[in-house]
Amino acid sequence: MLLGISASNRAWGNCETAVKSVLLAAMRGGSRTAFIRLTDIPLEPCRGCFRCLAGDGACPIEDGLYDLLCHIRSADNLVLAAPVYFMAPPAKLFSLLDRLLTVSEFNPEDDRRRRAVTVTIMGNRQWRGVAEPYVNLMASLLGFRIEDSLSVVAEGPGEVLSDAAAVARLEAIGTAFAEGRELEVSGDRANVCPVCRSDFFVIEAPSVVCPVCGLKGDLAAYAKEGTFTGTGGDVRWGTDWLKAHIETWMKPSVERFKANRREILSKLSDLRSRYALEEERGSVDVH
Repeated sequence: MLLGISASNRAWGNCETAVKSVLLAAMRGGSRTAFIRLTDIPLEPCRGCFRCLAGDGACPIEDGLYDLLCHIRSADNLVLAAPVYFMAPPAKLFSLLDRLLTVSEFNPEDDRRRRAVTVTIMGNRQWRGVAEPYVNLMASLLGFRIEDSLSVVAEGPGEVLSDAAAVARLEAIGTAFAEGRELEVSGDRANVCPVCRSDFFVIEAPSVVCPVCGLKGDLAAYAKEGTFTGTGGDVRWGTDWLKAHIETWMKPSVERFKANRREILSKLSDLRSRYALEEERGSVDVH
């Protein structure tokens, strides 16, 4: 099954139009499809309780998370579209991203045969910010291999349909999914991270490092030729990595907190008391 997810709340806006263009082409090729508007799913903010790191790994919040994950786990392929409102994806996508610590237990098999295409839609490429790599991060942490990542300029609702090249690409993606064919990567990607398509990096000589996925590149080649050539690094990508990160870092950090809990709570109690005193003195406006 090909699952389409739109992270925009606008019905038949550019994200939904792009996703359904892919689904329609896939249906014409005989594929079974499904569509989810992410804003229709009730998702509460992560509480930071870390109960997902203990016991059976389940999140204690009772909302639409696990129903959504069940739909995602049943999909063979994914097309995920998100808008850029201001330099980043919408809050709803980040709400889901914040809750994904539970995915490593819910979906422990990182099956790289499951493929994803992402579509990031913006009004101006110069203001795309960090949206595209985070949309790709979402799809990958859900257990899909990113096969292509499209960035499309479209502002008004449905305006994506005015871009003939984008429409042709979206339909070609749906057809390829239906036929089980690999996709050719679109666009010139020489100067971006080959994993998450980020184009901003941190210099850690002799490497240039992608801060989103952790891939390292050759700094000299990037400075001279403007190309990102991967040289290694701990790539933060996929559910296998997430599960390993939880076991080697997150769970030990919880144990470290437990070992120092009495001291930490004493300091917190003291801070709260001093802050409450300033409130009583009228030094703090309380709303």
